[in-house]
Amino acid sequence: MHTKGKESGKIRGAVLNLACIRILALFSVCSLISTCFSGCGKIGDPLPPIPRAPLTVDELTAMQQGSRIRLEFPLVQPPRAARIARVDVYRLIESATAPAGLPEEDFVARASIIGSLPAGSLPQVRATVSFEDSILPSKDAVRYRYAVQMVDRDGRAATLSNYATIEPLVDLALPPANLEAAVSQTEIVVRWIPPQTNSSGTSPANVIGYNLYRRSGDTTLKLNSEPITEALFTDRAFEFGILYAYVIRSLSPRPGNANPLDAIESDPSGELQVTPKDTFPPAAPDSIRIASINGLVSLFWPSNAEPDLAGYNVYRSEVEDLSTEQWLKLTPRLHTPTTFRDDKVIVGRRYFYQISAVDVFGNESARSPTVSEIVNP
Repeated sequence: MHTKGKESGKIRGAVLNLACIRILALFSVCSLISTCFSGCGKIGDPLPPIPRAPLTVDELTAMQQGSRIRLEFPLVQPPRAARIARVDVYRLIESATAPAGLPEEDFVARASIIGSLPAGSLPQVRATVSFEDSILPSKDAVRYRYAVQMVDRDGRAATLSNYATIEPLVDLALPPANLEAAVSQTEIVVRWIPPQTNSSGTSPANVIGYNLYRRSGDTTLKLNSEPITEALFTDRAFEFGILYAYVIRSLSPRPGNANPLDAIESDPSGELQVTPKDTFPPAAPDSIRIASINGLVSLFWPSNAEPDLAGYNVYRSEVEDLSTEQWLKLTPRLHTPTTFRDDKVIVGRRYFYQISAVDVFGNESARSPTVSEIVNP
């Protein structure tokens, strides 16, 4: 009886503990739900919308190249920027003595929109945008004042960019004429006739140097690191079989500035197209040594220095003064080592040898000096 009472007490205690645990767990869940709903249901002050980044240009530049003015400006379209519909380009031609400062409203009233860059022609993220304008004939000194303005898809115009001003050089030298090229194995020499007059019709030509450009495919390079001061240029960085197009521009100094690095380029000359072909054979091998032992004839010679060398041909004759076309060619394929062993010989007989060099374009050199040897056993 006493044992049964103890067991009943243990069972009641375990049931009581389990009930307490369930109550505590239920209380925790209710507290968590209450906290979540109290946070979600709280209504605070509305947050303002994230503002869009402004559409602005503040690094517009202008430079003269020949009879044109090239405008450039960096364009950045942040992710939150308003969507651009176009960029309008404004130009005002004013007297060179006009005040440098000009209120924006006066500029807009007097300037003309000379072009628009549609959104499809603009970079999507970050790049430099360019625009070219023609210089109009003028007898008076004038100043060109430019600005650009972005317009979004809702028709809203941003603020004007900074002004870019330039006074075009009137006495600009004409481009050179009559370009011609002479091709050799290691260089292309381009020559031209210097201009005699300026684009304004005055003379002598206002020229202090030249810039030479070479185009290959879609790539155009300026070949000279400093202005060229004579009417020729030697191009050594070329490859045979590639089409090159050369143009040359005269350089005219800015007023009061004789530094050729700051000079203004003329319009381009006519294009000279050149496809250099390698028709230049290597030098004939020289200093050939010959020896015979064990019924063989061995030849040795220094390697040619040409970078496009492909190999050598070895010729043999039993008659020294036989015409070259009658000599036996011992190499069915070009021989690349600078040694050769002839084992198709007869002991006691004298043989004569000549060697030629061949480049990768198939140009074969003249024959080397003749060497001979009697085959030793």
